[in-house]
Amino acid sequence: MKKLSLFKIGLVLSIIGTVGVGIIFSEGEKVFQSFQLDVAQTTSLGLKLQNSGIGFYKVSLPELGDAVFIQILDSDEHIIADKKIETKTVVDYFDFSNSGVYILRVTNLSDHSIQIGIEFGDTNSSQMKYFGFSLFVGVLLMMISGYRQLKNYKIAQPDEKIS
Repeated sequence: MKKLSLFKIGLVLSIIGTVGVGIIFSEGEKVFQSFQLDVAQTTSLGLKLQNSGIGFYKVSLPELGDAVFIQILDSDEHIIADKKIETKTVVDYFDFSNSGVYILRVTNLSDHSIQIGIEFGDTNSSQMKYFGFSLFVGVLLMMISGYRQLKNYKIAQPDEKIS
């Protein structure tokens, strides 16, 4: 029977943690939509979020230099996040504290019409804590194993003959 090393245990825990976080994130409430926005046109995308947590949005623009302005509004129409975006792809996060419909509002700031892709949703961060802990412990075990291997590693040095 083979003995399990600290590195292998850490690797398995890291894989379990990574897969678990990925599955929970993919099962979260989210919506994806693509829009054609004319100059100075504004459009909105709404999503019902439950309880409290961390939300996210991903914005994809066709060209570097195109600009849009993003606002996240809660169910009472209060702005909880806003940002001017000028890169091709941006992923950003925001905190929400109450259940309700949250609205992502996008305004085209470019001087021409653009095609924009938006993904908006909940990260389900509260459900990720056990898998996140598994990932942390796994990485920590691999680091400890690597340190122990390097600490015990000896390099043979040739004898120097100085004449």
